[in-house]
Amino acid sequence: MDITSSLTTRRARFIEEYLLDGNGTQAAIRAGYGAVGARVTAHRLLTNAAISSAIEARQRADAQRLGVERQDVLKGLLEAVNMAREQTNPAAMVAALREIGKLMGLYAPERVKVDLDARQAVELGRLEAMSDEELVAVMARGATG
Repeated sequence: MDITSSLTTRRARFIEEYLLDGNGTQAAIRAGYGAVGARVTAHRLLTNAAISSAIEARQRADAQRLGVERQDVLKGLLEAVNMAREQTNPAAMVAALREIGKLMGLYAPERVKVDLDARQAVELGRLEAMSDEELVAVMARGATG
């Protein structure tokens, strides 16, 4: 059974759009979420266990279907770094090294487990249930006082 079958149509569409270019904000917009809060929505969707699992499963399936392994990609990128070095092309070196860093997870945010008390858990649930427009309104009220 496909993992995305248990998701809403818009969430499944977000996954499809995210897999195109890895840009969460743009994927949220293309999937039909509001542009104003697209970055927040993308973060919320990408940290959702069902969505992140579906994305990882699709990426693994694609890599297996194409016969591409992580080691092959790293090797190719290192070759690109060496070619750029020989050509004295620092921009190409930086681009290849940036991709290596992404592939190796060097830019991933540090995950910190936070234990919530009952009151905080209720508040988190309330915020997660809000629409983009409601979240923007809450943020605007917080910024003004």
